Amino acid sequence: MFILTGWLICLLLPVKGLIGIFKKIAEMAEAEWTDDSKIKEELLLLEDSYENGQITEEEYREREAQLMERLNMVRENQE
Repeated sequence: MFILTGWLICLLLPVKGLIGIFKKIAEMAEAEWTDDSKIKEELLLLEDSYENGQITEEEYREREAQLMERLNMVRENQE
């Protein structure tokens, strides 16, 4: 009985470790996704790309709309 329990524990420990790693990755992704300073930085880079002729006005407008939507969502969640 103790041998079986020991084996089960040994088999489940790596799974528990992986779950912890995935939780940490999810936390980091959420923090980056909800950080409005990152979104503002992306907006500045986008504007710079447009002004330097690296992207078209249409691409600029589309991406700007996406970023502004994300920024509004972040600000709503912070309230």
